[in-house]
Amino acid sequence: MVTELANLKSISKSFGGIHALRSVNFDVRPGEVHALLGENGAGKSTLMRVLGGEIIPSQGEVVINGKRTELRDPRDARALGIVVIHQELALAPDLSVAENIFLGELPTLISRFSLRRRAKQLIDRLGFHIDPGRLVGTLSVAHQQVVEIAKALSQDIKIIVFDEPTAVLGAQDAMKLHQIIRGLRDHGVGIVYISHRLDEVFDIADRMTIMKDGETVGTVATTDVKIDDIIRMMVGRPIANMFPERSQRTIGAELLNVKKLNAGRMV
Repeated sequence: MVTELANLKSISKSFGGIHALRSVNFDVRPGEVHALLGENGAGKSTLMRVLGGEIIPSQGEVVINGKRTELRDPRDARALGIVVIHQELALAPDLSVAENIFLGELPTLISRFSLRRRAKQLIDRLGFHIDPGRLVGTLSVAHQQVVEIAKALSQDIKIIVFDEPTAVLGAQDAMKLHQIIRGLRDHGVGIVYISHRLDEVFDIADRMTIMKDGETVGTVATTDVKIDDIIRMMVGRPIANMFPERSQRTIGAELLNVKKLNAGRMV
């Protein structure tokens, strides 16, 4: 019986002489939020670009629904129900909200009424009020992200990746997003959640995988660890050593005092 929606096995990726990923293992199960954690440059986004078909790994296997799969581009991933929502939103600013949501299926003859009605239903489902006829370029970044999520929900998704989703959201909108994520989880969708905000990760994630320097440090159940444990795994040293105490020293008498210094145009 297949228990994973996706399983990335021993994934490696090099860019020239730089090893971005080294034999990384990661899986996504139906009906869970799996957080992917690590410092900047740990390889999190690169790994998700592999899952989203944007990057072809140098080595390793991508297994989707128990079958080894070659994801050659994002269309292959979307056809399998995999959607990645990046920090850099992929929207057309000169098109309307509705047109952006259904960009991939726009017919030759567009029924604007039908398009906007369907878009409104999706946005209402997310708990936001955005005019589906408004140009995306006029929206706030937070509302643009809502359009990206609605765009994902317009498809038959099995896995959705959120890359730093609350970085541009206020507290109230972040709470709405977490409600959306829990609803997706309850409907069997597998969710990958990337965030530096460990407090919200502990609030929403079922499992966590920690990466460091392009490698997997470990995968743990959220209930089995504390924030200090995760930080130690991320940085490779105990939290007590992150901010060592400064040695005590006495500030001496003044050694230099400059007043009204002038050197033409130089000073």
